[in-house]
Amino acid sequence: MTARKMISNAMKFRTVRTLGWSSLLSSILLLCYLGAGTYAAAQLSRDLGRSEPSVLTSQHSAKVAGEDLPYTATAGFLPIRDEQGQVHAQMFFVYYAAGHKKDSTPRPLVFVWNGGPGSNASLLELGALGPRRILSATEAGDHDRTLIDNDDTWLRFADLVFVDPVFTGYSYATTEEYQKSFLSDKGDADAMGEFIRIFRVHFQTQSEPVFLLGESYGTYRAVGVADVLLRRGIRVSGLILLSTILNFAPDADISSALILPNYTAAAFAQRKLDASHMKDLSTSVSESQRWAETTYISDLIQGDRLSTEEKEDASRTLQKLTGVDSSIWLKANLRLTVDDFALDLLGPSRDRYVGHYDTRVVGRLDRAGASYDVSKDPSLDSGVENQIVPYLRNELGLKSDAFYAGPFGGRWPSPDFPRADWTSSRWDRSGNSIDRGPILASAMLRAPQLRILVASGYFDLSTPFAAADFTVSHLGLPAEARGRIQRVRYEGGHAAYLTSGVRRQFSHDAEAFVVASENQLP
Repeated sequence: MTARKMISNAMKFRTVRTLGWSSLLSSILLLCYLGAGTYAAAQLSRDLGRSEPSVLTSQHSAKVAGEDLPYTATAGFLPIRDEQGQVHAQMFFVYYAAGHKKDSTPRPLVFVWNGGPGSNASLLELGALGPRRILSATEAGDHDRTLIDNDDTWLRFADLVFVDPVFTGYSYATTEEYQKSFLSDKGDADAMGEFIRIFRVHFQTQSEPVFLLGESYGTYRAVGVADVLLRRGIRVSGLILLSTILNFAPDADISSALILPNYTAAAFAQRKLDASHMKDLSTSVSESQRWAETTYISDLIQGDRLSTEEKEDASRTLQKLTGVDSSIWLKANLRLTVDDFALDLLGPSRDRYVGHYDTRVVGRLDRAGASYDVSKDPSLDSGVENQIVPYLRNELGLKSDAFYAGPFGGRWPSPDFPRADWTSSRWDRSGNSIDRGPILASAMLRAPQLRILVASGYFDLSTPFAAADFTVSHLGLPAEARGRIQRVRYEGGHAAYLTSGVRRQFSHDAEAFVVASENQLP
């Protein structure tokens, strides 16, 4: 049996690409020792000395809008090395290229990641952008939420690279000591920037325009990565920021004002507004935002100087705009936290709450008065978590028994601290910047080609769209640079694309954005 056939039989995928004869020899000797059993791709990557890329490639075709879309899927690991060649981490990715790469014409290349910072990229991959997507709960009905071809895949207009940051998905640091350098804002962005550099060299995509897409904390990461790439002379054409958060320590009064429009949208979704405010979502939200950014913020800033009459007047307006009784607003000194609002909106029992990530969804506490537990929030249940590993194994051929890490734990051995091994619990926040607005402004000024698409969902309490507006409006940019920033809102939650109409519109908006970025349209 040839060495190539031994590897093919053992790993059960169509094509294996490894670089270096010493690595190939090591894998052959190891496979001989193990016999003919299946050997996980993730484990192979570790045992090859962790020095060379280990990837597998397969050919596919999806039916998109009634037409066949052939594509190549490549899944595997790229090593992150230091200046001495020591590998500090293996970063897992899935790369989709349309047309089996027969056409040498450069296509836009979108690097995609989620947030957390402990989330892997699977939700964006199987929920919105990839050539395959999961059925929504509505579509599935009483049946399993299986995967189907995705009519709205971004593969129609760009090649896609879904990346798992270190300590998420199948990405891992090679030692516990090395792991620490990745679990911080700076280390995280620097590693992703290095991954992109390596990827472009390994797959010879240096001529393809680079776009970065991040969701939630991934937007904060995207700005940091853009800064890293620009400093290293790598052109970035555009950033797509979904459910944006760039400042982790805004002023408390400003935060209270900027979340109010999302409270209005939540009340609209739960039909808690008066009849005059239930006619049109965008109209009611716009009214709420105007009042929040004028009268409300002024009232909050005045604090104890606000008279009793003024407080009562403000509380009545808050009741009108949020559906929460004015007495509750008065008792809370005109400021309701997200946790309290999510409970108070649904009535005095306080045993149910609106989902923090999609306020159209209702969750139930274990008991009245129990604390909110993000890991049990039903607005986070997309169904993707149960589909990603079978998809990687059965459709892409990556047969690994390793744990595909998400934000809420599951690794062995079980740690002692809350929320299992959620990456955020291990995040080193010492010395981190809390506001990446200035970094984004600097990138816009240094890169006159750089364009920004800021997308938000109305029904999201975790990353308020008015806060994104506030950040973008305080970048201090000249008119020309401000003209390269586009803002859109969708009738969806934090992962707005899980709503079918939004998924389609987001895809069309992204295509127009990419085309405009490449044509350098105003």
